[in-house]
Amino acid sequence: MATPPGEVYEFGPYCLDADRRVVTRQNQPVGLAPKTFELLLVMVRSQGRAISKQELMASLWPGTFVEEANLSFQVSMLRKALGNGALQWIETVPKHGYRFTADVVRVSEPNGTLAPTPAVPSAAQPTPAAWRTRKWLAVLLGSAVLVSAVSVMLFRTPSRQRQRSADLTAMPLTAYPGEELVPSLSPDGSLVAFSWNGPRQDNFDIYLKLAGPGEPVRLTTDPARDDKPAYSPDGRRIAFLRFATTDESADLFVVPALGGAERRIGTIAPSYGPRHVRPLSHLAWTPDGKWLAVGIVASRAEPPGIWLIEVDGPNRRRLTTTQPSTDTPNETFGDVSPVFTSDGRRLAFIRETGPAINAIYVLPLSSDITPAGTPVRVAGETRSGILGLAWTPDDGELVFASGGNLAPSRLYRITLSAETSAPLGPPEILPFGEQANAISIARTGRVVYATQFRDTAFRRLDLTNPAKGPEEPALGGSTFDEETPDYSPDGTRLAFASTRSGTEEIWISNVDGSNPRQMTFMGGATCANPQWSPDGQKILFNSRAEGSANLYLLHWPTGEVQRLTNDPLDEAEARWSRDGRTIYYGGNATGRLEIWKIPAEGGRPTQVTRGGGAAASESFDSRFLYYAKRAASPTSIWRKSLSSGEETLVVEGLSYSLNFVVADRGLYFLSQGDALKEASIEFFEYNSGKTRTLAPLGKPWWFGVALSRDRQQLLYSVIDRADSNLMLVDKLQ
Repeated sequence: MATPPGEVYEFGPYCLDADRRVVTRQNQPVGLAPKTFELLLVMVRSQGRAISKQELMASLWPGTFVEEANLSFQVSMLRKALGNGALQWIETVPKHGYRFTADVVRVSEPNGTLAPTPAVPSAAQPTPAAWRTRKWLAVLLGSAVLVSAVSVMLFRTPSRQRQRSADLTAMPLTAYPGEELVPSLSPDGSLVAFSWNGPRQDNFDIYLKLAGPGEPVRLTTDPARDDKPAYSPDGRRIAFLRFATTDESADLFVVPALGGAERRIGTIAPSYGPRHVRPLSHLAWTPDGKWLAVGIVASRAEPPGIWLIEVDGPNRRRLTTTQPSTDTPNETFGDVSPVFTSDGRRLAFIRETGPAINAIYVLPLSSDITPAGTPVRVAGETRSGILGLAWTPDDGELVFASGGNLAPSRLYRITLSAETSAPLGPPEILPFGEQANAISIARTGRVVYATQFRDTAFRRLDLTNPAKGPEEPALGGSTFDEETPDYSPDGTRLAFASTRSGTEEIWISNVDGSNPRQMTFMGGATCANPQWSPDGQKILFNSRAEGSANLYLLHWPTGEVQRLTNDPLDEAEARWSRDGRTIYYGGNATGRLEIWKIPAEGGRPTQVTRGGGAAASESFDSRFLYYAKRAASPTSIWRKSLSSGEETLVVEGLSYSLNFVVADRGLYFLSQGDALKEASIEFFEYNSGKTRTLAPLGKPWWFGVALSRDRQQLLYSVIDRADSNLMLVDKLQ
């Protein structure tokens, strides 16, 4: 896109310098992804006329076919970056496109000093909203050339003559049906091992292919799920994990890279969340090839951490320990994704303390691979989740994937001090890496990373005739995540969480999904589980906007958000009592999740359960409290008498703590099933104590279930589509 010299525009408090590719607000830089900047530039040049979607797509992706969803995402990113003003400046023209209505003035020189480059995320600065893509080659190629030379020079250190990031181009390495995950390059970068659920998407196995044209070769054939492959330093062996039915245990195997007999090394308990939520690479060889590092829970009595497991012997020893914290809910999280420098003197890893709450640490090591100091935090903060990382070939930088909770991600690189591992500057956003998670870098500078696209949607089941199955098409609609729905008391509206704005936020819409409206702007932290108050005036939800999970009240007619809890503990998955006077929630004040209650206006909490609990709902007659035993998958539903305090098991096999709803005659819930796609909608009847299947889900379950006010419709969330492919970049230095 040609830029006339001296092209500077002002609108509202913003100034756009097209020459320098910078946007500032009151002299402070506004971080925009390259495509988002191009979109804004087209809009400010439009002089207030209505611009068709076709014209915008042709300007942003000239000569290339892209889907309209890519444009919609860039518009949502721009609206979020510009804040409240964008709601009136970027006007949607129905069935046509958009109009930029701000008063734009072209000036020869900006009124304030412009920064030389857009801001990028740092360890103490929120990550800008990541921009999203599908797997198509054209969109990825278009993004690779839009980072300015000024930005590259700013982040280059004098001692490092690395290749300009703007010259790097990502190319598709795989485009198979299903999900290709967790790539691991051979040391010379000629081959890549990865996990794939196969041409029929029926089972994950380890595959091997050339890092270029050619068909994949299946390396493992076990009916269990094989995942997390890792090439040995000499390129002769591949380690991987073989998971049990759940993710709570896995066997560690080693197999010859060219095929042959598998050898089981041991059984471990990986420390991370559900695999379809947080895909993380978990294995790393020490440079001498004698040990494998992995993030595990050694025992329920010990904190999780990174352990070394001897490949050809029985020994194990701990490298890191995740410190217990009152800010974290339970033992699900820990230290994960270890990666060694080529000399074995530094170990980088991700320390998770909750959903999307993590940071990158670097541990100095001695020559015998024992800790030589304490871990140093180098990147990450509470509003961004770190999904994967790898060292550059010279061991001087880390490349990592980061994004908000369940939201789009990007790739960044950060330069570290060789002596202290302290960051030498803020991370640089790379021009490739949209939707990246796991990443592998060979010593040749070849990069392979996995990109994941997921679209979750609401399905509705007619409870008067469940045999018909869920209604089609899906309710409402975006190509992003929708979860945790709830019906308003008058039955005319829905509240739900969605990532369609680029971060997880609370939205409301009409009951049919039309006229969606974003209600919160928490900015990347977990923001979910909206629940209408019985009077319909407030919406209760939980968010990690301040680090730990807290409860908030949204006064939806005015948009005012009120923080209800204010402490370093976690409070989440909250529900109203039937009379609206009490709020039940899951809290970790005792060190594990239990059910607590507080007055609806806030106040001193009272513990309700003693043996674990989350997502509690009162029965219709307010005599009982139904709750999930754990915020995990799978879990069980229990009942507690609010008069006698007696607790009894109701049903096993709940897919997740949020996935049930209390009715007058029984409970509706999404069962776990033996596999994600085998989940079903079940009904437990109070009087008979029996459970019956109403309908199969037909798709993997997601988060949240709601019952319409007339009790004739059940609304729930499923993974409508999930794809993952591998991308290749050459000559990263």
